[in-house]
Amino acid sequence: MWWLVSAVILLAVVSGSGQQPDDPLLRPICKEVSVALVAEASRVKAGDRPQFSVVVSNDTDRPVRILDVRDGRRTDLQDTYFELFVIQATGALDVPIVISDPGPLSAADFRELRPGARVEFRRISYKRALEKLAPGAYEAFVLFWRDPMESPTTRCRSTAARFTVHE
Repeated sequence: MWWLVSAVILLAVVSGSGQQPDDPLLRPICKEVSVALVAEASRVKAGDRPQFSVVVSNDTDRPVRILDVRDGRRTDLQDTYFELFVIQATGALDVPIVISDPGPLSAADFRELRPGARVEFRRISYKRALEKLAPGAYEAFVLFWRDPMESPTTRCRSTAARFTVHE
């Protein structure tokens, strides 16, 4: 009987080892295309929604295709392809979120980012209820999915933005 238990455990470890982590904190930091989340203000009053921008830089020697959400374009896509997470010292917070239903994509929803170029998406839209955060120190990051025609396992993590909620 012990061999059956050992086989089941071994099978579970082997079958799970090739998968991307589900925990957003375990996702790799973006490399070829670097992504930085920037907090608009380092201090936010309790009850207010923190505002963030995302800066995407092409660190490769070839153009890359990314979603173009500049100037409030396609807010329905932003929460899915720039998914925001908030963490405290204890780990990722389970902040309430409104359902986000991205609409269909077309060629007009993309832009080509030249090698060495960067673009800033100001005041990204997000569905998490961050206005409900208690006073304290926080960090936030996005999981960036640059091309929805690729597998969601290609998502990578931005650098973190720090902010404080105060009374």
